[in-house]
Amino acid sequence: MPDWKAPSQAEVEGYFKRLNNWDRWGKDDERGTLNLITPEKRATAVALARKGRVVSVSRDLTAQSPTLDYHMLCPVRRGGSKAALDYFGLVFHGLTVTHMDALCHVEFQGQLYNGRSFEDSIVFGGAGWGSLDVWFDGVVTRGVLLDVAAGRSEGYVDLGKPVTPPELDAAAARAAVKVEPGDVVVIRSGREAYEAAKTSLASSISPRSFAVDARPGLHIACLEWLRERDVSAVAWDMLDEYPVGYNGMDFGVHLGIPFLGLCLIDNVYPERLVAACAEEKRYEFLFMAMPLRLAGSTGSPCQPVAVF
Repeated sequence: MPDWKAPSQAEVEGYFKRLNNWDRWGKDDERGTLNLITPEKRATAVALARKGRVVSVSRDLTAQSPTLDYHMLCPVRRGGSKAALDYFGLVFHGLTVTHMDALCHVEFQGQLYNGRSFEDSIVFGGAGWGSLDVWFDGVVTRGVLLDVAAGRSEGYVDLGKPVTPPELDAAAARAAVKVEPGDVVVIRSGREAYEAAKTSLASSISPRSFAVDARPGLHIACLEWLRERDVSAVAWDMLDEYPVGYNGMDFGVHLGIPFLGLCLIDNVYPERLVAACAEEKRYEFLFMAMPLRLAGSTGSPCQPVAVF
């Protein structure tokens, strides 16, 4: 890993003011960093889909998923034919389901993005501010793969060794890509390899060793890196390091939601994308992620894809 010194407690506490995107697109803005995806940016990204090859970056959702309540219902008859029906309910936030976080999902000191009150915005009938509604058209922009795990001797990011800003730069250099404003960065920390290595040591933990009180991931200092490059969204497999390691910080890079208005796409599965980028010999692509139109919601399961 590149040499790097972690920021001090005071420096991290200063992120709220120094990195803040409040009022950048107007005091009533609810789109946050997706404002960085302009029509021109989107059109340029679409031109990256030269071959029409589509690669899913989503994790499989199976009947064994711990947050999913799934039932195959008895077939119903329609005249001379039968139709099979499914029922499912799920908690998509957490560490299992590939999903998109809305800007009402995380608060800091009682405030959501753009200074709106968390308590006043969240009710049982749906969020009145920062809900997913303004993102119903999805994320369509240039995507770049940053394979941090490829630079680790273990092949994955481990506990106590979080992803640092210099590592993101090193991953971009290996891929020969420059992260540009409005991009989605797909960050691979090697979750699959980590789970394979650790599950045998913690086989009693359900569903997998990744879902424990302490987990590896991105250091909170990566917020600076994301803000400096005006990234529109992060799609990641390991999420942020936890515990964060700083007093008063219960969230790490997830604080990009209230600080930056950052779109986060959690629990992606980048392994297919790694193989596709190697085969295509390029690490940039058209990225698309479409949520369900769940009005007033704090997020949604989604299906991110890369198109070459």
